Amino acid sequence: MQLLQTIEEVHKVFDTQGSSPLLVTCEDFRDWVCKYDRFPKYLFNELIGSEFAKLWDIKTPETSFIKVKPEHVPIGKFPQLQLTWFEKECFGSLYLENSKEIDHSIISMFEDKSFRNKISDKEDFLKIALFDIWIANEDRNYNNFNLLLYISPEKLNFFYAIDHVNIFNTSFLDYGIAELTEDDSIIKTDLAKILFGKNKKLSDIVDTLVEKFYLCTENCQNNLDEILDLVPESWNINRVQIKDRIIQNLFSEEWKAQCEDNFRGFVQSFIIN
Repeated sequence: MQLLQTIEEVHKVFDTQGSSPLLVTCEDFRDWVCKYDRFPKYLFNELIGSEFAKLWDIKTPETSFIKVKPEHVPIGKFPQLQLTWFEKECFGSLYLENSKEIDHSIISMFEDKSFRNKISDKEDFLKIALFDIWIANEDRNYNNFNLLLYISPEKLNFFYAIDHVNIFNTSFLDYGIAELTEDDSIIKTDLAKILFGKNKKLSDIVDTLVEKFYLCTENCQNNLDEILDLVPESWNINRVQIKDRIIQNLFSEEWKAQCEDNFRGFVQSFIIN
């Protein structure tokens, strides 16, 4: 993964409840959403979550490591920032200008059939939900979709998954892994019901996603070493320890079977019924 450097002062601090990322411009003359060393282990979660999502063929913004130069951190303008947070490589996601973060203010748009027909990857919504169940992402739900609706140059709409800080039950697998509750899933949302409530092929869609689920998790396990090799030394991550934890928790047959059961149960309870 490429390492980029900033070329000018930070433009903006996004006002979020969590990591409050920055908007920066780098040497490739593109804008990036940059997360920094405020919560060190969360940078690792972002990296693992995005790399695993790519192996699932889930759309995510392009990623990179970013070095924010000290002179580009405007402490006077944003006093909540600390220079020490930028001594390590940051995690960057490409800023997608032609996108809108999904929230309750735009759910009504999806009720229009002509608008829904412009979404070429509706099934990805359920794939992302299954991914979250598997990786125990507690921060994509009714109150916080963490999804972008991206309009491509061809005028098609796509779902992009963002923000994987709170995977592993918002921890570092220190205490194992626990299944998501129904309130932690985007399946229990009006949007899920709008997209799939009248879909007569929903059972087939679910069966296909579950079949791919086992292939995707196997692909993630096969590429785990390569992904861990991406982790910067400056993050001070014990790779041997976290590899053991990931294998024991995410890739156990018991956990995968439990994820399948939860996924099917959520779909039955909140979409079909």
